[in-house]
Amino acid sequence: MFLLLSGEGASDIGAQNEIGPMAKFIDHWVIRRSDYSLIDIDCYKIVSKKELANIAKTRIKPLSRKGKKHQKETGYFYKNARALAVLAKEENTKLETIVIPVLFRDADGTASSDRGEWQYKHQSMLNGFEAEQILHGVPMIPKPKSEAWVLCALRERYQNCQRLENESGNDDSPNSLKKQLEEHLGKPATRELLNDKIDQGNLDISQIIDMPSLTAFKDRLDEVLDNLGLPQQDY
Repeated sequence: MFLLLSGEGASDIGAQNEIGPMAKFIDHWVIRRSDYSLIDIDCYKIVSKKELANIAKTRIKPLSRKGKKHQKETGYFYKNARALAVLAKEENTKLETIVIPVLFRDADGTASSDRGEWQYKHQSMLNGFEAEQILHGVPMIPKPKSEAWVLCALRERYQNCQRLENESGNDDSPNSLKKQLEEHLGKPATRELLNDKIDQGNLDISQIIDMPSLTAFKDRLDEVLDNLGLPQQDY
């Protein structure tokens, strides 16, 4: 089993030798089922946003999508998922093992964005994976962005967190989630700081149960692990 990850930058998935907090979230959710860390044994690869965009531009051919309705704003998510799926197939052939592609992108949007908009983006990723015959791809789309998940754990102590998904995803807004997180921490929310919080057990996504966007990620990854035959664990 091998993880193929792509995010937006250092503060979420990170880079190959600089693991970010969202990559740790993914790894920890797999550890629940496998009892070992894929990151610790170097069974992972991180693809940069720039590299994925280049693959989407140069190696992805348009496919007929008749009979399906797609929102224009979800094309970005669809193309990125197809590009990551192309790499997953290549890694699968090279490594001769199951490669699980996980695509992280913030949903962003405004405070008034509805559930339907997030759902379109989530489904677009699934459609993109499927277009390349990858049926075990995993969308990871925080609503509106990953700071909501982190604030749930650190500030709200895992209580009443669903309302955070209705905050604005615009970092320039007066009360943005990024500002709220930095105010709570009293310092910038760096990759290193958030990683330490995870390692210390202060940021545990297994305790977050009322955030639909996070639940969708966990349920989808569990579905993939079920299909791979990994046993359920009691926690």
